[in-house]
This record gives sequence, C-alpha cells and structure tokens, in this order.
Amino acid sequence: MALVDDLREVRLTGFPLRSPFLVITTLVWVSAVWLFATANWIDAVRAESAGAYHAYILGWTRGMLPWLFLFPIVFKIGARHANSDFAETAKSAAIAGFLGMGGVAVYAAIAFSVGTERTPFQTLADLGMQAFLWDVVFFVLAFLFGRQMRPVIDPREFRRPDFGTLAVKSSGRVEYVPVRDILGATAQGNYIALHLADRDVLHRTTMAQLVDALSDAGFVRIHRSHLVNPTRISVARSRGESYRIVELTNGVQLPVSDRYRAEVREQLDQRALG
Repeated sequence: MALVDDLREVRLTGFPLRSPFLVITTLVWVSAVWLFATANWIDAVRAESAGAYHAYILGWTRGMLPWLFLFPIVFKIGARHANSDFAETAKSAAIAGFLGMGGVAVYAAIAFSVGTERTPFQTLADLGMQAFLWDVVFFVLAFLFGRQMRPVIDPREFRRPDFGTLAVKSSGRVEYVPVRDILGATAQGNYIALHLADRDVLHRTTMAQLVDALSDAGFVRIHRSHLVNPTRISVARSRGESYRIVELTNGVQLPVSDRYRAEVREQLDQRALG
C-alpha cells in the first residue's frame, strides 16, 4: 500500500527528531497561527467586538495544533513522490488527505467541545465545512511543496563510479583494462573479445566467469555469447515490442536473444529520462 510505504519512509528519514527540518516546519506553523489570529483580531476590532489579543492567539493555537505534526509529515510524503508519476502521486495524496482531514475533524470536534455543553457532534456541525477549507489548503500546499524537492548534487563532489581494472590474460601477457572502458564482450572460442572504444582485446576466460566479474559494474547478458554495459548502448533496434540488436557507442552491433530481451528493455528504460 502506497501510504504505508510513505509513512515508513517518514519514519526512516528521522521524523520528528531531525533538525533543522523540524525547526523550519515549526516556524511555518507559528507564522500561520500568528497570521490568522492577527487577521481575526483586526476584523473584530473593526467590528468593535474585539477581546484580548492573546485570546485569539490561544484560540488559533488550539485550532491549528494538529498541523504542528501534519506539516512535516505531509511535506515528507510529498517529497517521497518527487519523481513519481501523476497516478501514483494522486493515489497517495488522496489516501493521506482523507486520513489527515479525518483526524483534523475528530480533533476539532473534541477540542472545541471541552468547556462547553455541546457534544462533539454538535460542535462539528456548528463549525461547518468552511472551517476546514484552510486545512485542505494547508494539506495541498505542504504536499506540493514537498513534491517539488529534488536531490541537489554538488558537481565538485560527484565522482563517476570506479569499478577497478580487469586483468586481461592473453598471448603470454597480462593487460589491466579499466572496467569503465569496457563497452561489451563477445565469446570467441576459448577467448572473450572485450570491446573497447577503439579496439578489441582478447581475454582468456569463460563468459560465465566474466559475468561474475562484471555483474557488480552493471553489465548484463544479452545473448549466450554477448555481454554489454547498458550505459554504453547508443542505439537499440527493435521489431515490435522486442529489441533485436543493440549498437554500442563504438559502432559494434550485437544481437539480443529472446531469453534476455526483457532484461535489456528494463535496463534501457531505467536509463531513460522520460
């Protein structure tokens, strides 16, 4: 269930103990209480029915108390959907909104009944729908602000993953080839031809051993005789929904067998930016 995953993510990211995030949401909450209380008091002054200013502050504090906790939760749920599609986002927002607004309504019915002769149901009826419109606005804004969050990558700290070198044994010598330079590999008898940008290097090994050596670097099998680095595929030629041939960045074309077509498509779809 999407909402369960969202709440688990909120817990794993440290709510409510992590600062300065909690400080910021608390300041937003304090600002909202002050703004609404002051506006309410000014209207009362103009109508010549104003009471003590602190009474308005206390009243709005009591009314908006749930949002002291809901602001960070809703914001983080929205942030978790920063890269989600519309359907998934809408579903999670609808479920979270229904539960959140329901909780706010129950709180208001009980909190504003204390010290009066009204029952919670009577209080809720007296408040009406208009009293909860700002709660809906708060939820939508907090969720959308969260969804706009994107991870910020400092280019000075970004490093291309380094998976080391591969000891290539052939013709009585050992050549150490950086794994990042290997575009793909093709079985040729007792050897494996490693496709580099400007040449091929023969490596005396088996395809199974090479798969084990390069799997952590993201290489995938596309054929019983071919292995490729998906990030070095420049063109994928298809027939219908299936990829038949992939072309590496150095122009080498390799066939894709039926057994591996689904995995190849999945790898390429993960690289696509939309």
